[in-house]
Amino acid sequence: MAGEPPCDPILEALCTRGLRAAYPALRAAQARLDAGRTAADRNAQGGDAGCQWDPGLVLRHAVNYWLATRVARAVLPGGGFPGPLVDVGAGAGAFSVWAGALLNRPVVMVEPDVDHRRLAGRAFPEAAVVGALEEAPVAPVVLSMEVLEHVERPAQRRFLAALCERVLPRGVLLLSTPDESGYPGGWSGYQPHVGQVTAGELGALLGAVTDWPVAVFRIQGPGFRLGALARWTVPAANRVWSTTQRHLPGLAGRLTRLASRVGRGLGNGEEVDESAFEVTPASRGRGTGLLAVVRAPG
Repeated sequence: MAGEPPCDPILEALCTRGLRAAYPALRAAQARLDAGRTAADRNAQGGDAGCQWDPGLVLRHAVNYWLATRVARAVLPGGGFPGPLVDVGAGAGAFSVWAGALLNRPVVMVEPDVDHRRLAGRAFPEAAVVGALEEAPVAPVVLSMEVLEHVERPAQRRFLAALCERVLPRGVLLLSTPDESGYPGGWSGYQPHVGQVTAGELGALLGAVTDWPVAVFRIQGPGFRLGALARWTVPAANRVWSTTQRHLPGLAGRLTRLASRVGRGLGNGEEVDESAFEVTPASRGRGTGLLAVVRAPG
C-alpha cells in the first residue's frame, strides 16, 4: 500500500545518526573525482555534485544516500545477502562508491551521460560503469537518487517498472526526488527537471507499477527547506543559469568551477549537524526531500 510506512524498522532506520563520522569518506571519494577530472569534463545536469554552484548540495545528496543505506541494512534479511549495489543515474559516482562502502557491496553504476561515465571510470576503476539500465545485473539493493525528476512524465511508469525488474527477491529499491510543489507552478525553474512529482504522485506512480510494499517519506533539514524568498528567487536564477548553459557553455563551466572552489574555501557544505535533520511519513512535515522505499517480496 503506497504512502505510509509499512513497518517500524524502516522509520527507526531513517535518521542521520552517524553521518558526521562517515562524511570524511565521502569527501575522500570527491577528492578522487577531483584527481581524475580533466579540462574536458563538464557538469551535466548536476551529475557531478562536487562541482556545482553550491557545494552545499553535496550534503543534501549525502543525506539521501545515507538514509538509503541505513534502510537497506535494516530491511535486508539477516543483514542482507550477497550481491552488488546498483546505482541508477549515478552521475560521476562519488556517492555510489561511498554507499557501496557503507554497505560493504561491490558497485555497479548506471549513467547515460558519457562524460560522467568516463570520469567515473577514471576515478573509480574498482566499480563497474554501464550506460543503460538493461546492462546492469539484478541486485539486492537498487538506488535511483534524484533521477525521477529528469524523466518526462509519460515515461516515468516504464522507468519505475524497469527499476523494479532489477531488484532481487527480498531486495529493496530506494529512490529520492525533490518535492518542488512549493515553487510557483510546482517547478524550480531548473530545465533538466521535466518530471517533478509530489509525494502523493510518487506513491501513486509506484503503486501503479508494482504491488510490492511501498512507503514514501519526507526529509527536512538543511538543504531540504524552502524559504519564502527562495520560493521566488530560485526559479528565476535557475532560468538564467539554464540560458547561460545553453548559449554560453564555456562561460557556464568556468563559473561553475570558480563557484565550487570559492564555496569549498568558505567551508560551504562541510559542517554536518546530525540533529538538524528529521524524516517523517510523507504526509507530514514541510521538507522538500522525498525518499521512497520499495521492498521486493521473497
